[in-house]
Amino acid sequence: MSDHELDIAEAQREVLARVQLLPAVALALDGAHGRVLAEPLHARWDLPGADVATMDGWAVCSADLLAPGAPARVGLRRRGESAAGHPRDAQVRPGEAVRISTGAVVPPGADAVVAQEDCELHGDQLWVDRGRVGRFAPGHFVRAAGSDVAEGAELLAQGAVLGPGELALLAGCGHATATVHRAPRVAILCTGDELVPVGAWPQRGQVVSSNGLMLAWQAREAGAEVIDLGIARDEPESLRAALQRGLEADLLVTCGGISVGDHDLVLPTLIGLGGALVFRRVRLRPGRPITFITAPGPGGDIPVFALPGNPASAHVTFELFVRPALRRMQGRAWERPRRAVALTTAAPRDPRRAHVVRARVVGDHATPLPDQTSGALRSVAGHDALLELPAGAGPLPAGAQVAAILLAGP
Repeated sequence: MSDHELDIAEAQREVLARVQLLPAVALALDGAHGRVLAEPLHARWDLPGADVATMDGWAVCSADLLAPGAPARVGLRRRGESAAGHPRDAQVRPGEAVRISTGAVVPPGADAVVAQEDCELHGDQLWVDRGRVGRFAPGHFVRAAGSDVAEGAELLAQGAVLGPGELALLAGCGHATATVHRAPRVAILCTGDELVPVGAWPQRGQVVSSNGLMLAWQAREAGAEVIDLGIARDEPESLRAALQRGLEADLLVTCGGISVGDHDLVLPTLIGLGGALVFRRVRLRPGRPITFITAPGPGGDIPVFALPGNPASAHVTFELFVRPALRRMQGRAWERPRRAVALTTAAPRDPRRAHVVRARVVGDHATPLPDQTSGALRSVAGHDALLELPAGAGPLPAGAQVAAILLAGP
């Protein structure tokens, strides 16, 4: 592709067109949270597996209380108990009642449960007050077998995201594993002679490699497993070796060294490794120099994102382009939720390209962070939304309606 500068939506389409769904793997349920089902799953048994009581009380034959001319207080003989986990198998005959607890199996012969508070027990004689029972019919306070899930019913469709409730449903219906699309392995490499590791004390002219930490957590939040390649120096051979290691992952992210200076070696090194340029720039502030490449890995071409080194540029371009790729690789929806909001203060615009402004959203109002400088670390902290403002002259005034990309959503 040429050096033509794309807009944000065009660049996203180019990325998504080159991202492949990852193969499916079988995972134990306790390791499948957040993964996407690669095939539908069905119930292996009824749920509940038998008729069960929904109330502490007495399992009875409903005909005893519904018989024409039945007295206001019906007397029944007590016959044992059915407790949760300890079902009673003996038949309940007309004129008998069995003590039953919530969740316990309704014994054979019984077809209804009378609540404990509607009865009085004197020795082995149970008295049921029909007036207190109220409306009554077969199935009273009984959850029928299979009423929640019938054997063979589809529990979850292909493409379902496994949250806590979904995992509980699968486990309760006979599944200990699920076939899901695996998590993408993302290699992250920060470049630059000025960088020192997190925890080191920077000397004159040096900065902490905080972008790597930020990008790693953005990747994990998107569902990826992170391979930290550390810091590569502005030296061709060491950079080449680090990039080669990164191309063994499912997706490679580099940060820094992507502009046009004498020490910006990332793009030519990737091209030298067989990479094919897809796009070189996006009409975007911050993050215009973002570069997208496909490069050969062990299993075929993999997507490579070369992000600018300024913190806001790296943060925004990851959010707009890398995160969608990672989500698509897992079979998940890639777009963040959006909300129409009104600006509480004026927001800066760029006359030539879209300006993505970091902001705080409360209800239907958005407050841009006061510092929108791409190189300022403060500009990537304390926000929960991105406002994509179209190119234009002068700032948008307070009260203007804009679309907010909500970062706190799934």
